[in-house]
Amino acid sequence: KLNNKNITSTLHILSKQATAEVESYKKYIIKRCKEFDIPYEDKVFNSDSNNDDVLAYTDYFEDKDAFILLQPFGSSKEFDDLRKDIKLKDIDGFTFQSLGKSMTGDLNSLPATPKAIINFLNYNNISIKEKRIVIANNTNLIGLPLASYCSKHRAYVTVLNSAYPDPHKAILGSDIFISAIGRANYYVKDYFKDGQVLIDVGTSVVNGKIVGDINYDQLEDLDVKVLTSKKGIGSITTLTLLESLID
Repeated sequence: KLNNKNITSTLHILSKQATAEVESYKKYIIKRCKEFDIPYEDKVFNSDSNNDDVLAYTDYFEDKDAFILLQPFGSSKEFDDLRKDIKLKDIDGFTFQSLGKSMTGDLNSLPATPKAIINFLNYNNISIKEKRIVIANNTNLIGLPLASYCSKHRAYVTVLNSAYPDPHKAILGSDIFISAIGRANYYVKDYFKDGQVLIDVGTSVVNGKIVGDINYDQLEDLDVKVLTSKKGIGSITTLTLLESLID
């Protein structure tokens, strides 16, 4: 699709005090933009910038342009003004309007990462209907919209957070486990069993290399299907993100 479309709108990539993981993700977005001749602006805000500065920047451009705000965005956690007032095209489920649509079970309304996960499952004919799905992430960007989509499509969904009483038991009992906690090699062999589908969206930078949440060295003896951030889901996510630029 991207090869066959002439995309003229500019993608504004917004970041502030980016972590190593955010810098890595941004690098791949820019690489894809160059690959498909998509105009982009890499806008890095100063550490003392606030929401008004972000709105002043985005208001300067035409509504047909798009944006992605890479999180964590410095120390900022209060985004209500931005979610309400940014007028550029939202391609990653950030604004209140996009968040609302993502809760309806519409695939096209999902943020890029959940949409990439569902695209992967659909492409490989892995049904989520009546499957036990455990998601280790409860953010607006990944876990909550993904859980809503899966629930709307008749999966049995569990979302893990820091207060969940027995995550080990929940993960071991799942058919599909999706992790995005950003803790390198956190999940070891005894969390898993034969027959599971494991999707690792987590990214941590360790000694300059991207490492996922799951320790794959311990899974060699298990019959599981695995999609890692480094070797699959990351590529699908960046493509899915840019696909949203197509009108």
